[in-house]
Amino acid sequence: MRTCIKISWQSFPRKRFATNRRRLTISLSMNPNQRKAEIILALDVETRQQAQDVLTEIGEGLRWVKVGLQSFLRDGCDFIRELADGGYEVFLDLKLHDIPNTVAKAIESLAGLPVGMLTMHASAGSECMRSASASIGEHLPGAKLLAVTVLTSLNDRSLREIGVGDSAGIQVPRLAKLAIDAGVGGIVCSPLEITHLRKALPKEALLVTPGIRPSGSSMDEQKRVLSPLAAAELGANYLVIGRPILKSANPGSTFREIMAELNRAVG
Repeated sequence: MRTCIKISWQSFPRKRFATNRRRLTISLSMNPNQRKAEIILALDVETRQQAQDVLTEIGEGLRWVKVGLQSFLRDGCDFIRELADGGYEVFLDLKLHDIPNTVAKAIESLAGLPVGMLTMHASAGSECMRSASASIGEHLPGAKLLAVTVLTSLNDRSLREIGVGDSAGIQVPRLAKLAIDAGVGGIVCSPLEITHLRKALPKEALLVTPGIRPSGSSMDEQKRVLSPLAAAELGANYLVIGRPILKSANPGSTFREIMAELNRAVG
């Protein structure tokens, strides 16, 4: 049974966002581990109207948007459909973490939604990740399941507080390998772990990196961060960027500056 709530609102103007289907994938070639890097805009805003406004300001060039727990609980499944109708690929960042049956059923409740990527916690364990992988294959075919390793707001001290004696540098690869072995398609990790994971994981494993902070940006509560260019050069597939763009006086200009920085690496 579906658990999503039907919500009525004014749709995103399709014509306004139709041009966003154009893909501006950045191909970097400065070291053998580099891959294509794309920006995912984290729509962690207070209202749906704010999300619409920032997307309007950014305009062309943005393909992926992240819908997190805050937006999903507030705006429901229709928000995802509206974004997809506007030409965007949706990264649904719910960070599922429960017993295997509950996580599998949660994924089943999302059946039919236009979702390109979905997250869960690797710390839920291999049984849960195998169950989730099977469920996403059945109910969200074409979507990638990603495993969150260690949140970028945590450092080694934070891990010790919750009973993890190993450093993030050890815990992240451990959880990442567990996830890939369980059939998960990619890993969410801080940019500081990219190099290690590129060597340890199969080449087809996606690496999605939050904790991206352009030069001069506030770190907020993030503790393990790098610049967009540095993360892309190390081999990240996707760079999740939110507040540096959302808090900017000119989100569109900030987005284009980051894109230009990545493009300079190509040239």
